[in-house]
Amino acid sequence: MARKKDQAARREQLIQATLDTIAERGLVGASLRSIADAAGISPRLVAYYYPDLESLIEAAHQAATERYYWSRHQVLLEDAQPRQKLARLIRSGLPRGEDRLLSQALNEIAVNAGRSRMHATLMTLLFDREVSLYSSVLEAGRATGDFVLNEPVDVIARNFVALEDALGMHLLAQNSSVDLARAEQQLASLARATTGADVLSADESAAG
Repeated sequence: MARKKDQAARREQLIQATLDTIAERGLVGASLRSIADAAGISPRLVAYYYPDLESLIEAAHQAATERYYWSRHQVLLEDAQPRQKLARLIRSGLPRGEDRLLSQALNEIAVNAGRSRMHATLMTLLFDREVSLYSSVLEAGRATGDFVLNEPVDVIARNFVALEDALGMHLLAQNSSVDLARAEQQLASLARATTGADVLSADESAAG
């Protein structure tokens, strides 16, 4: 049993080292040696757990999508009204703080997704799951009367995910015309236009 736990811990260590390396160096800078250096182990030991670089990157991508989705799902578990939940979901979709490296790694992998069916499948799964998060909040807000939706739920939810992905890309690229506050304002503008609710001010009022 102890050996299985040790192996699981080592795999987690390698996955984290892979994500850190991709976030810092890009996918082209990720090699078994650079990942081994980041993990503080030998390349030969990396190969013991993952036979090639592609299998390790695939495992890291899968882990990253799971972590990202569940971190966003977590903000909806808190007891709050639909407007507050939508505001928190908006904020969770933009790279910030400790989540920035994870977002950077996902962004770097996304650039190459078209060259790999596996990576494209993981991206599709994450997109659909994020859409489901927005859909659940929008449906709840419509049921309580907090939201007056002017488009089908699925269309609005997809627009939110697409816009936050685009804004996240510019934030990670350090586009000087886009900062976190402006990105939140753009998403809040989409919320007002599609739901009739001023979600960010509602969440600030609740927090105060």
